[in-house]
This record gives sequence, C-alpha cells and structure tokens, in this order.
Amino acid sequence: MSFSWSRRFAAWDRSPVVGTTLVGITLFAAGAVTYWAGGTRSAFPHLFYIPVLIGSYYFGPAGGVAVGLTAGAICGPYMPLDTAAGIPQPATGWFIRMVFFCGVGLCAGALILSLRRRIEDLRRHNEEVVRAFVRALDAKDRYTSRHSEKVAEYAEGIARQMNLPPEVQERVRWAALLHDVGKLAVPSAILNKPGRLEPSEWAIIKQHPVESERIFSGVAHFRPLLPAIRHHHERMDGRGYPDGLKGDQVPLEARILAVADSFDAMTSARAYREPMSEEAALKELEKGAGTQFDPVVVAAMIRWRRSVAHLPAAGENPASEGSA
Repeated sequence: MSFSWSRRFAAWDRSPVVGTTLVGITLFAAGAVTYWAGGTRSAFPHLFYIPVLIGSYYFGPAGGVAVGLTAGAICGPYMPLDTAAGIPQPATGWFIRMVFFCGVGLCAGALILSLRRRIEDLRRHNEEVVRAFVRALDAKDRYTSRHSEKVAEYAEGIARQMNLPPEVQERVRWAALLHDVGKLAVPSAILNKPGRLEPSEWAIIKQHPVESERIFSGVAHFRPLLPAIRHHHERMDGRGYPDGLKGDQVPLEARILAVADSFDAMTSARAYREPMSEEAALKELEKGAGTQFDPVVVAAMIRWRRSVAHLPAAGENPASEGSA
C-alpha cells in the first residue's frame, strides 16, 4: 500500500465517527433482518456478530464488549422468538447469546489491539533501520553529519506549516531521509574535496538524484517518493538538474525538499566556509524565491522556523526587544 493510501486509510479506519456510524447501521440492519425473518428462531441473530466485530476493531476490547451488550439487548428481551406467533424468548436464551456477543467482542478487541501494537513496533523498527542506514551514508561525507535527518525535520515542518495532508507530510519526510542515497555512487574523493569541483566531477555529483531514484525504483513501497527524490535539485527557473524542470513542472514535494536541503546546507559547516546563522540562511532563501525556490514554500519555511526558533519577524530588530 502506498504512502498516500496507507495514511488516508489509517485516518479513515481509526475515526470514531466512522466506527460509531458503522456500528449503528449494522446493529439496525441486523435487528431489522432478524425481526422480519421471523425472530430469533432463525439463523439471522448471527448477523449481530458483524457490529460486535466492527466495535472491537474501532474501539478495542471495551468497545467490543459495549457493542456486545447493545447487540444482546436488541436481540434479547425486545426480540421475540417467533415474530408471527408473538412468542417471547426465554431469558436464558438471550442472556447466553449476550454473553457470547460480549466474549467475542472482548477477544476480538484484544487481538486487534495486540496486532496494532505489533504493526506499530514493526513500523518504528523499519524507520530505525532506515535512519541507521542514512546515518551510515551521511558518514561517508564528513561535512554532512545527520544531513538527511535534519532535512527530513525541516521538510516535514514546512509541509505541516503549509497544512498539507498527513499522507503528503509522510511522503516528504521519507523522501527527505532517502534523497541523497544516490551519493553512494559518488567517490568519496569528490564528496570530500575541499576545493572547487572540476566540470567532470560536478557532472558526477549531478547524477546522484538519478542514482537515488534508480536504487529505490524496485521497492514498491517507496515508488511514491521517487518524484521528490529525483527532482529535489530542480529550480523554479529551469536551471536545475537532472531534468531542467521549471515552475510547477517540479513536484511539490521536490520543491519542499529543495528548500529544506538548501537551508541545512547553508546552516552546516563546510570545508570552504563556516555555517550561516538561521536568520542569514532564511534571507538567502528569500533572495532565491521565484528563481531557485518556490516562493510559497520559502514563505512557509520562514514562518515555521521563526515560530519554532523564536527568530525575529521580517523587518524586526532583535536588539530592540526589551529595550523600551
């Protein structure tokens, strides 16, 4: 399942509104079918296991028991044994059925809760493995310690500031973690060269987004990330690489990565320069808005960093704070 659909499904399938609605509809349907089919002497009371299982899925063991009690009440003293003849159920019959409903709801809810915990543990383990791999990659370049992780933090912050859907934020974060994997194909002598790169060396560097895409193209789960990974060095004016895309031709996730990647590069030490301050880096992003960077993404980055880092707003003199 792709990042997009997995996040949408996760939001939908854990919604209490959706769960309550489905439970209500299936309880009503099971009760109506059982009544019109002649009462509890038929096999239709088993339909009540459907809302019980739905309640267990959405609300866990407690929800399964609660729906089981409700189902037992609907299919209990208020439901005749024989609708046409008006024969009521014996109390022992509907009570035992209610116990079964509650037992199934409790067991199913406990199993689902355990499965969800295992899935979350697996998801967390997978991300830790990827992060360990990325740290090993970043260690190849002594000047980019934790680069990919910091870019992921910045990119996710931008996406959140832009109020993008959760599935887009997830894609951006993972694409940022993996965007530089193609540098495995770049010789360390080029990556760590302190001086200016030769044209032939620069041509090799410019191929790393293509290499990153190639590496992950065979992994179905990562295919939604490929456009952002391939195009994170494109520019709004079409002078970027590897494909020279321009403006909206550049995928939104790639435009976000471009800003996050450049921001971390500017605020990190390099062999040939000291790191910039965050405020200076944000000003450089502003200068490049419309030519190198998407102005909307730059504006979101500036708002987010100033909100989390308590940087001064545009035009504000930080030395004037508290001087009145």
